[in-house]
Parts: sequence; structure tokens; C-alpha cells
Amino acid sequence: MSAAAEDGRGRASGPGAADAGARTARDVVHPLTRERVVAALDDLGYPWFRDRAGDVGAMWAQAVFHVYLLGPEENVLQVRATWHRRLAIERLAEVLELVDGWNRDFVGPKCYVRVLDDGMVSVVAEVSTPLAAGVSEDQLTTLVRRGIGQGMRMMHDLEQAYPDPAGRAP
Repeated sequence: MSAAAEDGRGRASGPGAADAGARTARDVVHPLTRERVVAALDDLGYPWFRDRAGDVGAMWAQAVFHVYLLGPEENVLQVRATWHRRLAIERLAEVLELVDGWNRDFVGPKCYVRVLDDGMVSVVAEVSTPLAAGVSEDQLTTLVRRGIGQGMRMMHDLEQAYPDPAGRAP
């Protein structure tokens, strides 16, 4: 229990009152918005972009991340990573084995493959969180950081399993 108490007017007083007040502003729950996602990315110091559809994304060496607001009320936060490389369709069975192993061994992110129109295979990792009740600044920042961090773990495993052939001596 906090050492701070309320005075007769509903304000925090006593030891720790200043800390309690400072935490309160970032702990207030508000509806999820794209602007708040951008603010969370800024808080984290992550470089971000907005695509033509208005969706927010970020790029790292191994992946492109998008942060989507899904559902009719746009209250589901989804952080989706797409690996920067594509695999030949002939590797589908082995990459499915890797992805299935990942999904068995780890709680998140959810990983899957997509066969693209050109016959190449894309690997995707995503974390979705329903936030119909809203989300505080601290919670949103944590969810974005964890979603990107979990996606990067999967992308790192893909890089280990499929090193760039140009990076190895012939």
C-alpha cells in the first residue's frame, strides 16, 4: 500500500504523494488511437512511418512492423512483423516446421507463413491485444515495445535458419 493518503479534498498528501501524482497522468486510461500509438513509438525512440492507408509502421534490419488498430471500433492493437526476405515455395515445408515449432515453444508472437501471388513465401509474426476498455500511456508503450520485441525474436531465428547467402564465402 502506498504511503500517500488523501487529504479532505481528494488530493494525495504525505510521503510519496508527488510520485503518485506523477504516475497518475500516464496511468489514466484513454481510448486507443493512431496518434497515441505514434506517441508510444516516439516515447520509445523508435523510427516510424505512416503508409498510404494511414497505418503506422516501423522498420528494422530484419523486419517491417505495422501497428494496426483492428475491429469495428479500432480497439484491438496488433503489432505485425513481416520478415524482410522471402523464401522459395520449395522451402514451404521446412519453414512451416520452424514456425510450428516456434508456436509450440513460445506464447507469442503468433507466427505464420503466407504464400504470395508470385509463389514466394513470406513469414509474419503478430501480437494482438483487445483494448475495448482503453489503455494508459504506460500500458500502450509496454504493449508496443513487447510486440516489436517478440517479433524481432522470431525474425532473429529466421535470420539464423536462413542466413543471407551473400554473407557467406562461396
